[in-house]
Amino acid sequence: MTSLRPFLSAIVDYAGLFPPAKLDMRSAVNAYAKYQDGEESDLLGRFVLPAARLHEFAAEAEALLSRDGDQWQLSVTGSGNLPETRTLIEHFNAAHAGRSVCDTVELTVASHDDVRSAAAEFPEEIALFLEVPVIADPAYLISEIAETAASAKIRTGGIVESAIPSPDQVLRFISTCVDQGVPFKATAGLHHAIRGVYPLTYEADAPKAMMFGYLNIFFASAFSAAGSSEGAVLGALEETDASAFKVDETGVWWKDHVVVHEQLTVVRQAVATSFGSCSFVEPVAEARNLNLI
Repeated sequence: MTSLRPFLSAIVDYAGLFPPAKLDMRSAVNAYAKYQDGEESDLLGRFVLPAARLHEFAAEAEALLSRDGDQWQLSVTGSGNLPETRTLIEHFNAAHAGRSVCDTVELTVASHDDVRSAAAEFPEEIALFLEVPVIADPAYLISEIAETAASAKIRTGGIVESAIPSPDQVLRFISTCVDQGVPFKATAGLHHAIRGVYPLTYEADAPKAMMFGYLNIFFASAFSAAGSSEGAVLGALEETDASAFKVDETGVWWKDHVVVHEQLTVVRQAVATSFGSCSFVEPVAEARNLNLI
């Protein structure tokens, strides 16, 4: 494959605190600092943590936060107490101005009121990603999100097989977001580049399941945004053979469907923005093995 480094820029939001890695704060902070200084730092996005652990993060990261370099960008997962989440963010940003900034919030929503309350609580400078359930048709929630400045979020896996949505459910989510003009991020179960059967956790005897690859999600989103048929988008989501995707000077191909490089840039900006992963090493290593970076 031809390099897709620009397409993969800042694509991995590092969530090492969360399962299945579930690192302690010190280990996760040190890992993030190491990745920032590494050769693949351009693929690294935000550090993801619960809002309630911002104080703990500040204590562990104090010596690492640059006083004259790039800010560490954080994305926090909030609880149901929206004012408390906002207050925690405001206090953190005031105390660490110029060194670290929490500029993204991720929340779970289940109703129109949830969407409206979240959108009303956070100022425009805070990017808001609202996770919607996809077992049922999420169109009504995504339509509500489209009326705000927020983006959507999809959970594409977990540590049990039942947490993995079906390809049809992911297709429906992506198609609805594209139709409504709602950007989204994905999270969970996307350590690998290409769909396949993988262990659900890092335990030696971990059960295995068919899991999505992050390239499947992002390529499928690109095909959807380019106007490809639902069959082509579903085919890209379900593809388990990396060689079925071709990348050349034109763009990304799956069978006779193509998304040109100019469209790929738009996709990352306005369609599929990033994905959360408790591993940075695995997705990057697999991209390198496919000669994408």
